[in-house]
Amino acid sequence: MATYKQRLIREVIETVSGTAETTAATDAILCREVTFNMLDADYTEQDFLNGIEGAQAEDLSNIRAGAQYQVEAAPGPSTTVPAYDHLLLSSAMAKADDEGDTVYTPLPVGAAIPSCTMQMRNGAMMQTVSGVRGSMGFNAAVNSRPYFTFDRRGRYVAPVAFVAAAHSFADWPRALECSPENMFAFTLGGTKLCATSFSFTDGRQPQVNKYMNCDDSTLTPRMFTGSMTVKHLDLATKDLLSMVRDVTTEPLIFTLGKTAGAIITVTGPNVQIKAPAEQEIDGDLGLRLDLRFLPAAGDDEIEIRFS
Repeated sequence: MATYKQRLIREVIETVSGTAETTAATDAILCREVTFNMLDADYTEQDFLNGIEGAQAEDLSNIRAGAQYQVEAAPGPSTTVPAYDHLLLSSAMAKADDEGDTVYTPLPVGAAIPSCTMQMRNGAMMQTVSGVRGSMGFNAAVNSRPYFTFDRRGRYVAPVAFVAAAHSFADWPRALECSPENMFAFTLGGTKLCATSFSFTDGRQPQVNKYMNCDDSTLTPRMFTGSMTVKHLDLATKDLLSMVRDVTTEPLIFTLGKTAGAIITVTGPNVQIKAPAEQEIDGDLGLRLDLRFLPAAGDDEIEIRFS
């Protein structure tokens, strides 16, 4: 009998987009908060005039499959390349080496987005989905491990009978907790902010079969937005409300980790803060702010660096 704990996801980058790759034990994804979408579709009622009262069958269109899950924002297993590198690449992030650091920035418009083969396993059946791409986000909260969120879709393929197989998570280290001993920086325009939460999302949506004669999965245009909750600063330190009113943009930097090889930095070089709302933080006066990550020269509105 299948059990809920048998669920597992494997993903591997594809050599030819849309052509399924064979997955191995080391392709298993160490993820949590998983939702399988083994058959996702658009449903349209047939709505024929047939002289009979009652429901009619619904037709399925744009059939697709995929999953949503979280992955801890951990450093690389042995280098500065994280174990989830292929997930970032297939979320339309470009990778570069910067003097040994691995840096991810938004992929230029029109560039080919890599894709993955995803195998979903649940103890009752297995489903191998090709051409998988998706959206991504990031969440960090005080005294918790930060994580990336992924919403991924590809072409639907009928499942097959489950066959037990080994899996390995040896290359998946744990993320550091967002606590004072681990946090190196959280600043806006160079001013330190005492934060309880920070998050962003790329605003994309995965799409399958966007065109009637072109078989592919793709992503909608990006728009990086987010939020943060911080201890309210006095005006002499930083006038956040005037920044909101005047649409002043400044660099936002989040750095977790203090030891080389185990540092992750998220930088928004040109961030607008908006929609201020008071928050109570265990008796302290706090402020929740929405964030808009704006490009400066193009394809540079956010950077994720592993160093």
